[in-house]
Amino acid sequence: MKIAALSDFHLGVKRGSPREKDSFEQAREAIERALELDAQLILISGDIFDGRIPDQEVWSEAMKILSLASERENQGVKLADTIEKNEDEITALPLRGTPVIAIHGNHERRGKEFVDSIEALESSGLIIRLHHNSIVMDTPDGKIAIHGMGYVPEGYAKDLLDRWKPKPVEDAINILMIHQGLGTFTYSSEERPTLKPADLPDGFDLYVSGHVHYRAESEIQGEPLIFPGSTIRTQLLPIEAERPKGFYMIDIEGDVPDFKFIELDSVRDFFYKKKEFEGATSREVEKWVKSTLEELGEGERKNRDKRPIVRFRLLGTLSKGSSRSDIELNSIERRWGDYFLISISREDLSSPDLEEKTQFLKDIRQEKISMEERGMKILESNLEDLNYDQRFDYRMVFNLLSEDRVEEAFDKISDELNQSIDHALEENNDNSS
Repeated sequence: MKIAALSDFHLGVKRGSPREKDSFEQAREAIERALELDAQLILISGDIFDGRIPDQEVWSEAMKILSLASERENQGVKLADTIEKNEDEITALPLRGTPVIAIHGNHERRGKEFVDSIEALESSGLIIRLHHNSIVMDTPDGKIAIHGMGYVPEGYAKDLLDRWKPKPVEDAINILMIHQGLGTFTYSSEERPTLKPADLPDGFDLYVSGHVHYRAESEIQGEPLIFPGSTIRTQLLPIEAERPKGFYMIDIEGDVPDFKFIELDSVRDFFYKKKEFEGATSREVEKWVKSTLEELGEGERKNRDKRPIVRFRLLGTLSKGSSRSDIELNSIERRWGDYFLISISREDLSSPDLEEKTQFLKDIRQEKISMEERGMKILESNLEDLNYDQRFDYRMVFNLLSEDRVEEAFDKISDELNQSIDHALEENNDNSS
């Protein structure tokens, strides 16, 4: 028995960007490759769509992709039984070709009173949906039972799983499919899952989870736990640069499931570059970014048909007088934009000037002075940074403005400017003579 385990297509992600077709192309390749490898059953563990309410263009592409499985001749897989699922919800259409069984992910989850996109796909006959229920299939190689729980908020995951209490079906290969963070396996470092691998019920032959966007493998009570990962890069984290995108082919002979990861060919190359600076000028930072792009441009790539993604994460400190805004991103984009999709993160790059200004603002906020006095101190600080030559009395102008005497302030500034112009003209005439 051959089963394909796929996850997290995120169809529709990056709409309006140079990467808007990637999710569709990579999901299509995953389905096509699974069918070419003679998958008799396809499992999708959540987040087929990127948005809760996909637009028509995304729906159209999704249905074309999932229709590939229904067009393939069924290889002797038939519905044998359902557990806690109404059999009337399953149309004859997904059983005519290669059946696709799916659960919803966090991107598709909606309230109980609403129909989510995975339910809509089931109504259209493209998939069989599971959530807190199971389906048993007869195959030429014996029975297989798929048990599924779609995404639930992390704080409720363990409680809802304990209430469901799925039990393995006797004389069948049992696969439990979920879409949750599990212990150290998380979508992001900010996520705090309450569910751990040890919390999953035992007795299953294989555990498959979506939600985690990188490929990973582990065990639960000696049985395999696999995370296929997303078919598209979404987070641009280091681990997504290290691990390929694809899906698992599961080969079940007897009672032992064997699995192999299949890498996709249509995925863009992704390079993650991190550099920590110490007292660097903005020009030095630019030079490093440009030289890194030069090296990448000359290096090897897996996919020459698509512009690779390069994410720079800049950390550390700049020299006094330099700021993050001085780094000329536009010139880098103009030079390299035709060769790379460039993302530069500067949030962790600080400068002494910025730190001093931040501390200055904190200090005056703690002083027991009026808002006008705070404003005056900020103005004085900014003028010092600009090496203001004290040509006119800015204190007087500030006071006039704070009292809403705008016309008087304007007249004072105009007088000072006229005097400066007259003085400059006189000096010019003297020098000419």
